[in-house]
This record gives sequence, C-alpha cells and structure tokens, in this order.
Amino acid sequence: MEKNDKEENEGQVPEVVKEEADDKPAGKGIMWAIVIAVVILAIIYFVFFKNDVGFDS
Repeated sequence: MEKNDKEENEGQVPEVVKEEADDKPAGKGIMWAIVIAVVILAIIYFVFFKNDVGFDS
C-alpha cells in the first residue's frame, strides 16, 4: 500500500482538474433541466390536482 506524502503533492493541480477545466456548460444544462421539470410539474398540478384542493367556486 502506497503512502501519500503531503509534501510530494503540495502545489500540484490534480489531473482531473486539468482535463475537466470547462464545466460551465454542464451548469447551464442543470438549470434548464430544473426549469423544464418545474414547468412540467406545474402543468400536471393544474390539469389533475387543482380541482381536488377545493379552490374552485
């Protein structure tokens, strides 16, 4: 089992950070997925459950 010495790796950037430097497009995709999910859930609520709550006159 290899021991990871702190002094040996100090000041170095991990390889994963170098390879995955541009993750901003993934963040935009997550935001669009959340917006689409909220819209779909709102449509399902208004179609199926709005009348069950008792808000209609």
